[in-house]
This record gives sequence, C-alpha cells and structure tokens, in this order.
Amino acid sequence: MTTLGQRIREHRRRAGLSQEALARRMDVSRQAVTKWESGQSAPSTENLFRLAELFGTTVDLLLPSEGADAPAAEAPPPLWSRIRWRPRVLAALAVTAGYLVFYLLGRILWCPLEDSSLLGWLLWERPSGGESYLYGWLLSSGLFWWAMALSALTALLGWYRLSCTTCAYFLIGFLMGLVLGPHPPGAAMGHGHYGWAFWGCIYLLSLPMGLLAERAGRKGVTFASRRGRLLAAGLVLCPLLSAVLAALAKAP
Repeated sequence: MTTLGQRIREHRRRAGLSQEALARRMDVSRQAVTKWESGQSAPSTENLFRLAELFGTTVDLLLPSEGADAPAAEAPPPLWSRIRWRPRVLAALAVTAGYLVFYLLGRILWCPLEDSSLLGWLLWERPSGGESYLYGWLLSSGLFWWAMALSALTALLGWYRLSCTTCAYFLIGFLMGLVLGPHPPGAAMGHGHYGWAFWGCIYLLSLPMGLLAERAGRKGVTFASRRGRLLAAGLVLCPLLSAVLAALAKAP
C-alpha cells in the first residue's frame, strides 16, 4: 500500500519541486519534509490542506486508502474555505489602490477643475494638453480599467509575481510612452504621437515575463538565488530594451 510519505514525494516530483523548495513553500524546514516522505512523522492537518492546495489535489487523495499513518481522513472542506484569502484580498486592494493613485495624479495634472463640479472632474472631465494624450487614450479606450482588473484578479488568484509585473510594466510603459511617444517632439495631441505603441509593447511583454516569474516562484526560485537574480535582471532589462528598439524603429 502506498504510504502518505510516498504520495507526498510523488506529488512533489510531479510538481518539479526539490525538498528545499517544498519546505520554503510550506514554511517548514527541509528536515520536516524529509521526515514526512520517509514516514518518520506526518504533516499536521493544516499542512495537509496546504500540501493538497499546492499540489492541486485533495487531502483524501494524499492519504492512504486504508491504515492511514496520518490524521484520520475526513471529508475535506471546500477548496474556497482552505484558501488563505486575507493576503490575496489585501494584495488585490493594494494593487487597485496603486492604479487609483495613478488615475488621480493624471486628473490633477491634465484635467482642469475650472467650470466643473468635483464629481464631474473626478469622472467625466476630459484630459487636455499635449502631454495628456497617452493618459486620455488609456482612459477612453478602457485599457486602464482592464489593466487594473487583470492585476487585481491575478493577485486574488495568488499569482503575486504576475500581478506585480503587470503593474510595474504598466507604469514603465506609460513613462516610456510619455517621454518617447511624441514624434516629432512637441507634436500636437494625437498628431504623430506614438505613446500608445510604447505602452502597448511594454505592457504586452509583462504577460510572458510575469508568467515566467510566477513559474520560477512556484519552483522555489527566490530573488536571493543566482537564478532569481538573473530573472530580476531580465524583468528590468526587457522593457528597457523594448523601449530602445521601439525608439529606434520610429526614429526618422
């Protein structure tokens, strides 16, 4: 009969995790994982649920079918009740707050308050001025709200690295588009302004880069390790290189 330890080892290997990586994900020592897999000890009920969530299975499938050497198998609670929602909700709220701060700054910089009520200024006043083109385009196209929703949703799903990457690349793309977008410099709003292209290229790049960072995190790669430092360097350099290439491409 397959023991609990053997099933933990099998699921760990399927997930591509080392004992050290699993220990970091579970906030336990590597020796504890070793004892689980060798049958010297059994995970607590809480750790069993965390293992099941991490491996994408259920507790009853981890436990042996008979003669269990771990806490007695009982009907596991629904998946939604086993997920740690508090950090996910807090992360989603923090991400949303960051986008709303960006929204308010844009209103302050590029939306005149004269001849408008506070509610009208906050919601409906159109940006004006040559430098407001990219900000206004993001709002009028709805891409600002879609980007905010994507970052908040990925935070709720527990994909924190992907959420942070989309937020960071949104801001980097905006700044690059704001600085490098006008062509020629000083062009009137909407005439020869390529800020949308800079923002779009860099923001789309956030999806594969964020998923790469997310996958590395699930394999236990931390930014303190050599692979983690290389990943961090790639996350920083990729949008910058993309902006340089786009600037060269649009140069007359």
